[in-house]
Amino acid sequence: MTRKEASMPRARHVRRAAAVAAVAVAVLASVTSASASPRGTSGVSPARAGVSRAGQAAGSPARAFAVLARWVPVPYRNAQLSVPGSWLVESQQQLWCAFPRSGMIFAGVEPRFPRAAGCGLDARLAWIVPAGHIPRGIGHRRPTAVIHGIRVYRVPSGKGSMVYLVPELGVRVGARGPSARRVLATLTRSPLSVVLGHGSAGRVPGRWTWRRFGGVLFAVPRSWSLQRADQWATCGTGLVPDTLLLIHATRPPLVLPCPATIPTASADQAQPGLTVVSGKYAAESVGQTFLHRCREQHSLRICLSSVTGEGGSFSGVLIFSVSRGHHDAATYFLLGLSGSGTAARTVLGSITTDPR
Repeated sequence: MTRKEASMPRARHVRRAAAVAAVAVAVLASVTSASASPRGTSGVSPARAGVSRAGQAAGSPARAFAVLARWVPVPYRNAQLSVPGSWLVESQQQLWCAFPRSGMIFAGVEPRFPRAAGCGLDARLAWIVPAGHIPRGIGHRRPTAVIHGIRVYRVPSGKGSMVYLVPELGVRVGARGPSARRVLATLTRSPLSVVLGHGSAGRVPGRWTWRRFGGVLFAVPRSWSLQRADQWATCGTGLVPDTLLLIHATRPPLVLPCPATIPTASADQAQPGLTVVSGKYAAESVGQTFLHRCREQHSLRICLSSVTGEGGSFSGVLIFSVSRGHHDAATYFLLGLSGSGTAARTVLGSITTDPR
């Protein structure tokens, strides 16, 4: 591994709450073993998830909780809402109860904390959860509103809250507090829904460049820098922003002292980039399961990771395996889901068999 690679920026991640204590001077409740990198678990159920409680103490960095003026997207499956960047993102991977705070959004889990955690919900709150029961024939009814071309139907909710059923995206979205209407007005399709949408991904732009690695051929923006390594040594999502990282894993993955970050919307925001892992220790390095959602593309078999579509730190990256058959050694891709998702869709659609 080169010196540049050894010092490359670390991606965002959610770590054990005990690690966060060293950064945020935290008071901790029971914690989950949520992964610090894609080598970790494929998700923790809400019943098993721990709750991290971080209180501001003397000497703690107040700027870590500063209100950010810029709003950023928070996706879950096919849907996406935008919220202030300082809002906490609550998900199956980790529930946080930090103070001070300016708001929170729940992605994939209902907006509540386990009773034993002693945490309360913020006055500024939003959520994206599975739709649950969708009434038959609802598509023939007049929608409550159409947001960015998406038909939504208001459903009963608690006092001060607004909740929409979104059959087209398979979710319910809700919000309460002073920003509720503004948050719900940001509803749109997530980059994941664009990347995995039906139809052709279109032509690769002429300004892109083609790369060969791991027995496959693919295209990426020419502006991305190129780095190479022979060992997995990344944190968080495994991506380096605006970079194509090629890892020929001839050595076991390196266990790093990954820095902890508070899971705000800004910290979880997706970044453009691609990491491709092949070699003897590729599967061990990536550490995900690829048991479903497979498809054939250009004589290759592409299978999505089981964490696909989860909220939180996994929401900004699409992890998938590429192989020539069911039993061949796979090459693994970790693709950033930034922006609208069109660039990532082009990368995915360009993957083909290396003719050499």
